Amino acid sequence: MTMDELKKQISNIIGKSTCSAEFYFLIGHDDDLSVKSVDINHDDHNELADIFIQSLSDQVLMDDELTLLELSSADSRKDVIYRYDLDTIPAQLGSLKDIIETDDFEAFDISSDDFSNLAGILILLGDQDTQIALYKHQYPVSLLKKDSGGFNLMKPNGANRLKKLDSDILKINAKFEFFKINGQYYILDLKSLERFFGFHEAIKNVAKEGIGNIESTNLVMNCELFTDRLGDISFARKLVKSAKNSPVLGIIPNHQIISFTKTHPSLKSKFKYSDDGSQFNLKTKKSQELFLKLLNDDFLQSELTKQYYESIAKDNMEALTTVS
Repeated sequence: MTMDELKKQISNIIGKSTCSAEFYFLIGHDDDLSVKSVDINHDDHNELADIFIQSLSDQVLMDDELTLLELSSADSRKDVIYRYDLDTIPAQLGSLKDIIETDDFEAFDISSDDFSNLAGILILLGDQDTQIALYKHQYPVSLLKKDSGGFNLMKPNGANRLKKLDSDILKINAKFEFFKINGQYYILDLKSLERFFGFHEAIKNVAKEGIGNIESTNLVMNCELFTDRLGDISFARKLVKSAKNSPVLGIIPNHQIISFTKTHPSLKSKFKYSDDGSQFNLKTKKSQELFLKLLNDDFLQSELTKQYYESIAKDNMEALTTVS
C-alpha cells in the first residue's frame, strides 16, 4: 500500500454523492468501554458530517508531505501516517471495527448518560458498500459543565438578557486521531495512541521479542537492562523499531559493528565493551539509546560530500511502497 493508494481509497468513499455520516459516543474508561449511538437534529447532523469530511480531506488528502509507515517502524518524523501492524488492538481502536460491522447499539440517553464518561467520539462515513471510521479522543477541556465552578452565563437565542448556563455543553472540533478503512487501522497522532493501556501492552510484547533478537546475537553483555526499561513506552517503541526491523542486527557481523563504533566520529569513545572486546557493555541509558540508533543504521556518510550525518528517515529508493 502506498500513500497515493490510501488517499484514493478515502477519496472513493467521501467523494460519493451517497456518502453520509453516523455518530457514536464511546462511553467509559480504559478497557471498560461501550459504544452508544447519538441522535443529532438533522441540520446540525449534516453540518457536523461536513466538518469531518473536510477535516479528513485537509489532514490526509490535501497533505502532499505525508509518508505512510508501519507502526512498528515509527520514529520521530513528522508528517507521517502509521499503519497499525501490531497483533493486539487497544479497545479504543477496536470500537472503530464495531461501528463498521454493526449498527445495533444502545442510544445515548441525555437524561441518564453523563458527558463526563465520554472517552471518545466515533464517526462513520460512507454508504452501505464502503465506510471509513474516524476516532476522536475526548479531552476534559472540551466539556463545559453547568456546575463546573464559577458562575457560567449564556446568551439565549432571541433574547438580550443573559441567563445562567442550565445544561452541559460539549465542544467538538474537527481534529481526529485515528481511522479504519478496508480492515486496516491508521494512526495520525501517535502520542494519543500511547495513552491507551492496551497499546502499551502491545508495544511491550513486541519489544520483548526484540530483546530476544538482540540477545540471540550475543552482541550485548546484559540484555536485562533493556527489559528494565520496558515501562518507558517511548524507549519500548524505539526498541521495537530498532530490534524488529533492524538492517544491522543479525546481518552485519558483530565484529564489524563494534569496529564501526570505534571509528565513526559520532560514536567513538561513546561505548564500553567486554574485556575481550566482543560485546557492548551498555550500563548507561545514553549508551543504550545510541545502541538502538546503531541498530537502526542512523549513522550515515554522504557519498557526495563525505560528511557524516545522523538520519532518521531512510526510505528505500528502490521500494517506496511503504507498507504492504
